[in-house]
Amino acid sequence: MVLNTPDKIVKSEKFIAFSILIGIAVLYLSLIWKTTANIDLLTTDTLFWSVILWLLWHKQERLVLNSDPVSSLIGFLLLGLILSKTINLYAFEATLLPLLPFFSAIALILIASGIKGFNQYLQELFFAWFLFFPTGVIGHFIDRTIHITTLNAKFATYFLYYLGFNTASNANEVFLFLPKVGHFKAIVNYSCAGIPMILLIVKLACLLIAVVSLPKIQQILVPLFSLGLGFLLGVIRVCILTLSIPNQTQFEYWHGHQGSQIFSTLSITIFSGFCYWIISKHESKSTSIRSRVSN
Repeated sequence: MVLNTPDKIVKSEKFIAFSILIGIAVLYLSLIWKTTANIDLLTTDTLFWSVILWLLWHKQERLVLNSDPVSSLIGFLLLGLILSKTINLYAFEATLLPLLPFFSAIALILIASGIKGFNQYLQELFFAWFLFFPTGVIGHFIDRTIHITTLNAKFATYFLYYLGFNTASNANEVFLFLPKVGHFKAIVNYSCAGIPMILLIVKLACLLIAVVSLPKIQQILVPLFSLGLGFLLGVIRVCILTLSIPNQTQFEYWHGHQGSQIFSTLSITIFSGFCYWIISKHESKSTSIRSRVSN
């Protein structure tokens, strides 16, 4: 007769917890694809899930699985409610899907480590909320607080003015006068200002900081660069849109999905190059320090 040692029991519990989490991730991604058929959203959400799973796997040896009956019961009830709702998901409830990772994470933490173990998963809980929470809700809140659309309109006006165009701005409106065509007005709204693009790059910046061990100064520099890059590209897009107003075909192209996709791809490409430079610089510095120490 072979008795299970405490280590084997803990490993078994961790394996079960990871298996459930992977199952929830697959369920979530399948529902996202079923309700949106958006390949870009599916790709980014897959990346987000992969990083969360990687973070948990990386720290698995430090996790303490010591739940209590009450916490486990609440966790199982919450998890059961979530899973039962996904089976009977109405069309209007698809907007609630981004909340599934966060509440599933809470349920699994209660089951695995109890209420007292929440402090072990603060980083993962933050990502489960920030990465998947509806971008529109966060973006509109930020815009109401900081007025990014107004700032975008003002910077776009300055850019066009220094390029030699006759422009002016009022709140989130850009006024353009072309001698041979006349007066035009561009209204900078939420999507035109590139706020979704800014949030996407900031999310990628947070993932990089979580996955790669960087010095404090670079941990601050990366998200600041992502914010600046997203805002700058948003301003450039508004300038192009404003100049395209006289030509309806060009305006519809840059205002539509294709034009937006070009700037999203460009932002990710530039940010990826910046991240590669930061990581390469950090690795070369670490290698140089190790070689000096060994010598």
